[in-house]
Amino acid sequence: MRRAAAALLLLAACSRTTPPAAPAGPTGPAAAPSGPSAQAAPLPVAADGRAWVTAAASLRREPSDAAKVAGPAGKQVSNYLLVLQRGEPVTLVEGGADWAKVKTSGDQVGWLKRASLLEQEGATVATVLVAADVFDRPDLLAANPRRKLDPGTLLLVVRQKPPFAEVNAGPGPTAWVLADRLVTAERDVSVAKLIEAARWLARNGKKDDALQLLALARGSFAGAPLVEVLAQELGEATPAVTPAAAPAPPPGQALPPTPP
Repeated sequence: MRRAAAALLLLAACSRTTPPAAPAGPTGPAAAPSGPSAQAAPLPVAADGRAWVTAAASLRREPSDAAKVAGPAGKQVSNYLLVLQRGEPVTLVEGGADWAKVKTSGDQVGWLKRASLLEQEGATVATVLVAADVFDRPDLLAANPRRKLDPGTLLLVVRQKPPFAEVNAGPGPTAWVLADRLVTAERDVSVAKLIEAARWLARNGKKDDALQLLALARGSFAGAPLVEVLAQELGEATPAVTPAAAPAPPPGQALPPTPP
């Protein structure tokens, strides 16, 4: 339990690493407007206010790409709060055309790019245990040979149209998969969430932190097939156990008969 708690604290710390620098130009600190007054007229949000983060995104103090904004005492402070990972649920507090004010599962309030949110009532979370085919439309004739869903992909299921399901698999358009390929068991989805975070860490040069999440997955979800998927991706697959060979009989002693 201590190892699991330590790994979760590590993931939280990784989420608070310094974000990439804000792009130069009119969106820089001197030119970017900040505060709710910079928002367009509020747009409707889902009835339950729930939304899902579709790609790792920076939660900001103000609805702006500016690196610095005015703090409570008028002093310039970092506009960056933390990184929310794909698949995290948030509650929409206020919605504008480009930004949305949200509350995280930890009750922290900030602003996200609205394009990084899936606002779909009834959306659920799933994953796949093996590579799954992707279809451009809910028809077997619309199979897309150039796309596959990797094992452990965290999926946001938008709707069902048997035998297909429409899923959000990341930024970009949704895809269709055969619904019987989806796994919704809490254990498998939990591992997929760790895989999502570990893949993001690895892509951003934080393999040691990703390995901590692998250790958490092994300790908390031992035996789950997706744990070894992550281990193989990180080059830490469990070595196969080779059965020990039977000892050779002493000289002059006959081998035991082979069973029929």
